This record gives sequence, structure tokens and C-alpha cells, in this order.
Amino acid sequence: MLKRIGIYLNEMFPLSAVIGSILTAVAVQLIYLRLYDLKPTSILFLIIPAIVLTCISLLIRIMDEFKDYQDDLTNFPNRPLPSGRVEKKDLVALGIFCVITVIFLSMTSMKLLIWAFITLGFTFLMLKWFFIEDRMRKSLPLAFITHHPIVLFNFTYLMIACMQMNPAVTFDKALYILPLCLIFTNWEVVRKIRAPEQETGYTTYSKIFGPRPAVLMALILQLIFNATVLTIFVKLGSPLWLIGSYSLIQFGLMLPSISFLVTLKLPKPLKPYSEGQILSVVAFLLIAALL
Repeated sequence: MLKRIGIYLNEMFPLSAVIGSILTAVAVQLIYLRLYDLKPTSILFLIIPAIVLTCISLLIRIMDEFKDYQDDLTNFPNRPLPSGRVEKKDLVALGIFCVITVIFLSMTSMKLLIWAFITLGFTFLMLKWFFIEDRMRKSLPLAFITHHPIVLFNFTYLMIACMQMNPAVTFDKALYILPLCLIFTNWEVVRKIRAPEQETGYTTYSKIFGPRPAVLMALILQLIFNATVLTIFVKLGSPLWLIGSYSLIQFGLMLPSISFLVTLKLPKPLKPYSEGQILSVVAFLLIAALL
């Protein structure tokens, strides 16, 4: 079983995803504390919530394996589960491990524990398609609207963790943090955008809304989270070189979406560019928090 779980993690939730999840959580917490002109009392208080969110991310990935199993047999037959290299019981065991870890590490405070149970409850609703599976499977937008708030739950968990570090921290600066969730919203949208000649039987946002409306939605999301990051930089008094370099990098990563909006030509998928945006947002937030 352990060998099969290792195969699954290597392909579907590799070390890069683990490190990325942890760094994202640490960056959000450091920035939120800096907005109050505070520093973490211990690195441990940053790492524990980061591990919790990594486990929740993995749990959601595992749940998707069960929810999309029939579709994956057709569209992604080489993935570990549909290919038979990993068994369902392996993923059940891994999922249980994630749940136990989330609950155990959240016992550092009652507020965190309560929010952990609320978040896990929401993931259970996601697994059950909010008990309207037939309707939701026919509507990608409905599935997106109902499932994506899990990111808000995760970021709220991080803010609560910051509050446990210092009583001076409250929710009054949440609007500096919550729009950062849109980096993941953007990723979810652009990975399902294709040029008209690239469309297949797989349901995409470009097929539902049309290619230009779909990529325009992605560009609006990119503008919002970039404006949020720049606002944070200004609030923290970050140096001009940081603001300028961030702006140039993000503009470069937006260019493929802008080009597709104009030409409807897509030589390369947009997904890697959205992943680059996530990476740069996290990296620059860490730099800004540590300066």
C-alpha cells in the first residue's frame, strides 16, 4: 500500500506541490502579521497551519479522484487510479490520514479546531456534490461556484491562526488577504480554456462561455489579485524596485491571455502561466514580509 501511495503522491501531489502549499500559507500569515506591524512569535506557529492547509489540499485532490473516476477512465486513463496502479483503498487510507492530521494539528486552539471541523465539513459536501450531483455534473459554473469557496475557508484558517499568535490581530484587514484567493480561481479558469480548434469532448469554460468571455474573466481575476498585491506593497512601504519588478513579471505572465483575447490563437496552454503567477505572488509576498 505504501508503495502505491508513493506512486500517487509522486504523480498527483508531488513535493513541489507540498512546498508550494506550505510557502503560500507561510507567506499569507507573514503578510497578515506585517499588516499589523507584528512578527510571528515562533516559526512553529507558521508551519503548523501551513501543514494543515497542505493536508486539506491533498484531501480535496483525493476526493476529486473518487468524484471524477468515471470521467478519468475516459479522459485521463494514465493517471494512477484509473490506470490501476493505485487502488481506491489506498486513497481512502491517505484521506483518513489527512483528516486526522488536520484535527490533531488544529488542537492548538479551540477556534482553530472549530474552523477545522467547519472546513472539513465543507469538503464532505464537496465530495457529495452538495447532494445535487446530477444537476452539478451538468453545470461546470455551478460546480465552480459551490466548490471554490474552500479557498476562502483555507485563507480564513490562516487568519485565525494569526489571531492566536497575537490578540492584536483581528479580521479588520481581511480585505488585504482574501482577494489573494483569486490566484487559485484564475488557475482553475485558465486551465479549462482552449482555442476553438482545440476543443474536445472535455467541458471547458471556453466551450461554455466562448473563448473571449472566458479569457476576459481570467484577465479580470488577474487584475484584481495583482491590484491587491500592489496595495499590500504600498501599505507595507515596500521599495520601488520590488513593486516595479513584480509589475513587470506579472505583465509578462498576462501577455499570453491578452494575446489569446485578441487573436484566439493559443500556441501553448495558459495553465503554466497561471502557475507562474501563483509562484511570483507567493515569492514577492515573502520578500515583502521579510524586508
